[in-house]
Amino acid sequence: MIRATILTLLLAASFTSIGASIESSVLLQRISESTEKLNQTQKKIDEEHKILAKKLQAQLLKVKSLRERAKNIRRLEDEQLLNIDSLKSRNQQWLAQQNYQIQLISSFEQQTQSHITDDDSGINAETIINQFNALLTPTFSTKQLIGSDNKLKAFDSIKLGPLQFAMNDEEAGIVTEGLNNETARVAPINSSHNFHENMLVLKETGRSYIHFDPTLGNANKLSQTNTSFIEYIERGGTWAIPIISFALAALVIALLKSFQLLKLPSLKELDAKIKHYANKPLNAHDFDNLLKDLDPIQRSLILVIENNTISQKRDDLLIAELSKHKAHNEKYLGVITTCAAVAPLLGLLGTVSGMIHTFMMMNIFGSGDASVVSGGISQALITTELGLIVAIPSLIVGALLGRKVKSFQSSLESLALQLSKLEVSDARKQHE
Repeated sequence: MIRATILTLLLAASFTSIGASIESSVLLQRISESTEKLNQTQKKIDEEHKILAKKLQAQLLKVKSLRERAKNIRRLEDEQLLNIDSLKSRNQQWLAQQNYQIQLISSFEQQTQSHITDDDSGINAETIINQFNALLTPTFSTKQLIGSDNKLKAFDSIKLGPLQFAMNDEEAGIVTEGLNNETARVAPINSSHNFHENMLVLKETGRSYIHFDPTLGNANKLSQTNTSFIEYIERGGTWAIPIISFALAALVIALLKSFQLLKLPSLKELDAKIKHYANKPLNAHDFDNLLKDLDPIQRSLILVIENNTISQKRDDLLIAELSKHKAHNEKYLGVITTCAAVAPLLGLLGTVSGMIHTFMMMNIFGSGDASVVSGGISQALITTELGLIVAIPSLIVGALLGRKVKSFQSSLESLALQLSKLEVSDARKQHE
């Protein structure tokens, strides 16, 4: 029995192991099949995702375009709902813009002396082309102009760009416009070439060499404005006369004082002599050596030492001599500084007077003509210019002369200090 039971158990175990191996192989096969199906399903999902993404992008673009269309439709609806005041304001802006354009066209017509608009205020391009062609091909025309002899004559004139030339049987030149609506003049050209013959050739053949002014006539105007010194002073008005008077006074005094200060003596020789006699009393012979070849300024100091012993009196007399020479050297220097201070004030006073006169002219004739205003202001500023021309050199000269006086006075005081310490010998005192 026991053996039979054991055999039965062994047979059961073997069958169980065989069944387990069969089941594991089946499971592995199922797993591989499932994995393959999963990969196929994932690829299918990816392909469908790409297709859906493209469709979504296309839909987004449609939504964007629809939004733009909705925005335009909304703006149109808002414009349709604008009130009457907004429409009036917009209409006024359009009218203002149109008027501005018309003004620009009118200004262009005036500057070019042309007519480029039709009756409906529209620009005619053909008219513009024709007029510019006419300007590019100038012709001679007869005009009444003032010749070089100040007589009104008939001239054949032609305009070449910004310049206008004129000629007749007697002369030829450049036409200069007159001021205040005066008749234009013919300014003759003086050169080595025969300008009159060149103009005749230009009129007959249409080709010639003529002069051209790169300044457009401004050089001729500038040459006419050149004035002499006397005329320049006269343009400054009444206040220019006292300014010139102060200038002459400062100039004369500066020359005289310069000549006086240049003649001041050198103190080096006397200073060396004083140092030589510093340690001994001075006798009569020593004083004769000191007084030899001395300037009156130095001689006066030596005489004070000769006639007075060392005392407070001697020092007072030396100080008095120094003060006298200082006052003499500084005499009239204050006039130069006064002229330097008063001249610009007179110039400013003349400028104020000229400006008042200019404003009076503007009140009478108006400010439409710029030459009236600019001419009056330029004349008013002449006095300021003259005042500064007088003041600046006067200040410089006054400072230089004052410095020279201070330098000499300092040297003279140092010399007087040394002289005050010199002693006079007893023999000299008894001799006195």
